[in-house]
This record gives sequence, C-alpha cells and structure tokens, in this order.
Amino acid sequence: MSTILFPSVIFGPIHSRRLGLSLGINLLPSDGKLCSFDCIYCECGYNTDRRTAGPLPTREEVRTALENKLKEMLADNTTPDVLTFAGNGEPTCHPLFPEIISDTLLLRDTYFPNAKISVLSNASFIHHPKVFTA
Repeated sequence: MSTILFPSVIFGPIHSRRLGLSLGINLLPSDGKLCSFDCIYCECGYNTDRRTAGPLPTREEVRTALENKLKEMLADNTTPDVLTFAGNGEPTCHPLFPEIISDTLLLRDTYFPNAKISVLSNASFIHHPKVFTA
C-alpha cells in the first residue's frame, strides 16, 4: 500500500475540492503514524507498518511554524480558505490540542480572519471536554 507521511508541522497549501485552498497542520511526528484507529483506507498506512515513537511537535513549534507560513502567504498575496488539522494520524490525540487550536485562532484572526478552521478527525477523543470545547 502506498502511504503519504507529512515531513513537517506545516504543509501546503494544497487545493482541496472540498475545502478550497487549504494550509495543512500536522500535530504528529514526521516519521510515522499515530492514530487511535487503523482504517484500511488511510493514506498514512496501517498502524503496525507506520507506528512511530517520535516526539510530538511542541505547542511553540506549531505556533512558530504556522505564523511563519502565514506571514509568507500574506507576503505572497496567497489567501487560504481554510487551516486544516490533518497529517500523520489523529490530530486530537496531541495532549495540547485545545491550546494549539487557541493559538491557531489568534494567528488566523491576525493574518487571515476569513479563513476557516477544519479538523480532519475520527472523533475518538471528542469525549474529552477540552477537545470537545476546542
């Protein structure tokens, strides 16, 4: 099975049929997959084949990488339609997911206030109150 892994915290922007111009945010390690499900159709491959022990990016790493990319896009006059949490597995499993969402909202409001926030999730962590609220 062919797999796609994102090597950095920020990827794209990419043109999405569903979302428009989407800037990707990967909260998971770059060297493998971290997910609570093991879907046969996952573009990141099977858990057993791609499981990672690599470190999660820190909140500061995510904020800095996102702000740098948003500044670059602003300078290039490229406006994202959406900032999408996706990447190498389940984004809501990051222990600082709610705080990273808050940072993202502040950066979005600063640079591209009309952009939407999207989370591609299997919802397995939605029962956690902080994830639900985020």
